[in-house]
Amino acid sequence: MTFREISRSDTELWHAILAGEPTAWKELVVRYRTLVYATCTYLGLSQSEAGDAFQQTWLLLFQKRTQIRDPQRLSAWLVTTARREALRLKSRAGEESLHGAAMDFPDLESNPEQELLLVERQAVLETAIEQLDNPCRELVRAFFFAPIDLSYDDIARRLGYSPNTLGAKRQRCLARLRRILEKLGFLDERKSEKEPLL
Repeated sequence: MTFREISRSDTELWHAILAGEPTAWKELVVRYRTLVYATCTYLGLSQSEAGDAFQQTWLLLFQKRTQIRDPQRLSAWLVTTARREALRLKSRAGEESLHGAAMDFPDLESNPEQELLLVERQAVLETAIEQLDNPCRELVRAFFFAPIDLSYDDIARRLGYSPNTLGAKRQRCLARLRRILEKLGFLDERKSEKEPLL
């Protein structure tokens, strides 16, 4: 993926999708797959259930693609839809009542500014991760975005590293990610609000 493709706005990307550009849909999924999957797993779904909610969210977006009026709100639409699909699956499985599960997750309608800010930050983080080289990207995802908790030994084995060198590689990759986030203005914004980075 080129820098130009990464830097396209959601509106530009959505128009490309509607125009039938072959790679545009894939670009959109790559941009927001972590956000959608994290939303699905936030409510405690199993890996299989989260996968179902993830797929259904993207299917619904594709089915409703001609009805999207404001592409700038695509990320918010995806979060809302993924949340609803996750709640639907959780309710159907009888693991928790729909009302109880909803209480644990910020509601876009009740607190839109806070939730949209969270979505925007997640999108910036996803963009920054995509700009890492492939080994660092895989390492960061394994540590922070894997659907299950992995030990250092598990991560080292999956990525083909020695457990003794994994810590140093992790530090270097996080330093690279931090530099990218600084260029995107992400850290300045968070520092001004006196919030932790991660």
